[in-house]
Amino acid sequence: MIKYSKTTIFNVDVQTVVNTVNCVGVMGAGLALECKLRFPEMYKDYKKLCKESRVRTGKPYVYRCNSDFMVMNFPTKDHWKYPSKIEWLEEGLDYFVSNYERYEISSIAFPKLGSGRGKLDWKNVKPLMENYLKPLDIDVYICLDEEGKAVGIEKKMLDMLNQMDEEQWMSKLKIRKSISDNILKALPLHRFYQLQKVKGVGKQSYESIFRLFYIEAQKGDVVCTNNSKLPQIMTQQPLFI
Repeated sequence: MIKYSKTTIFNVDVQTVVNTVNCVGVMGAGLALECKLRFPEMYKDYKKLCKESRVRTGKPYVYRCNSDFMVMNFPTKDHWKYPSKIEWLEEGLDYFVSNYERYEISSIAFPKLGSGRGKLDWKNVKPLMENYLKPLDIDVYICLDEEGKAVGIEKKMLDMLNQMDEEQWMSKLKIRKSISDNILKALPLHRFYQLQKVKGVGKQSYESIFRLFYIEAQKGDVVCTNNSKLPQIMTQQPLFI
């Protein structure tokens, strides 16, 4: 059964979420980057598998984060530089349909496969996904990510971010004054990823800030002061399908 949601894969109550990936070990933007930051051990395993040439288009695989939650890495690209191909999506969907019961996937959330940075037209991808996923006897969410405001964990992260003052950015997060000034001028942000567009916030800074706020939003505590001491939040093992 297919259910459409305007939110992201992270804000629906499912056992498994689908992350779109390439086959060369890079999760540098979009959904893949957020999955990398939310599930760092999954990312480490993915890089290792890519180095071993075990991540291939047409063969999504499942990474078990814990007994109740899994991430399915779905290759929609061969290399991150190049667009997706509709046949890779079809091969991957066919593979998923043939194997989901074997790994007891009970509910799953898909993004719009290959329709963002993959450059495929959603008008072509949507009927393909429906053709394969609609007959399944589990809850299948297709998440459109059309909400203009944050919800769930992201909203908690933004609430903390938007309340930070200059002293906190500089003393607690070790952000230079010039960058903290740029961030403060940009507030309030409505989606966390908008922080990447602030002048002076580079890739490494964004990833560190995201991880810090993500973990603190889960705990509901005040912001940590030492990013090197942030705990790992899951115990993981890879699981191929």
